[in-house]
Amino acid sequence: MNFDLIINRGYNFNIGKYVSDGFELFKKDIGGFIVATILAIVMSIIPFCGLLALGNFYKICRKVDAGEKVQAGDIFDFTDFWVYFKFMILLFVAIFILMIPIQVSMVPMIMAAKYGDGTGDVGTALFAGGMGVWMILFILLIFAFAISFYFVQPLISIYRVQSVRKAYSLSWKIAKKNFFMILIFSLVVGVISELGIIACGIGIIFTIPIGICIKYVSFKDILETQNQKQGL
Repeated sequence: MNFDLIINRGYNFNIGKYVSDGFELFKKDIGGFIVATILAIVMSIIPFCGLLALGNFYKICRKVDAGEKVQAGDIFDFTDFWVYFKFMILLFVAIFILMIPIQVSMVPMIMAAKYGDGTGDVGTALFAGGMGVWMILFILLIFAFAISFYFVQPLISIYRVQSVRKAYSLSWKIAKKNFFMILIFSLVVGVISELGIIACGIGIIFTIPIGICIKYVSFKDILETQNQKQGL
């Protein structure tokens, strides 16, 4: 599938529609989604398989959306294992690089704590190391980093982009067109997904799949529906 049209022309990002349609998708197969969530949690225990499990969950969303029968074993599809393994390595390297300024800024604090005379020295060291500034920049970079990866998993799992580099490049080019809307949307979905913790934790088997369904709907609308309309 060619994504040049939405990259060049942009697209609409309708948060309300995605939340509503996501709930409707979840209601199509509530039992199946709950079972898939439990199995995805089990699969995530296997090293390097957490992201793969989520990618397979998006495949299940696509099946339910198309009216196809979903099987319990669908979550244990290892077809994309090596692609996701390389994706995990990329994430690890990126996070390691992002952490370097934080580690460097902590050196003055460590030295002050070891050789200084009191809390004043530590405070001065924190100021000298720019800890506060680096923390703010780090948080901003994490947000930018997360949004840049927003479309990577659907591109790999649903639209069969098997190069992590290409998937990331496309994801960033598409995501930056609606950066702040996607950021707000991700926060909203995060809140919805975590609401289940209020019900003694057991509620997450309902709220997590709802959150994934909502995100899937956004992927389909942007990468497929709107992309096809742009070509008409």
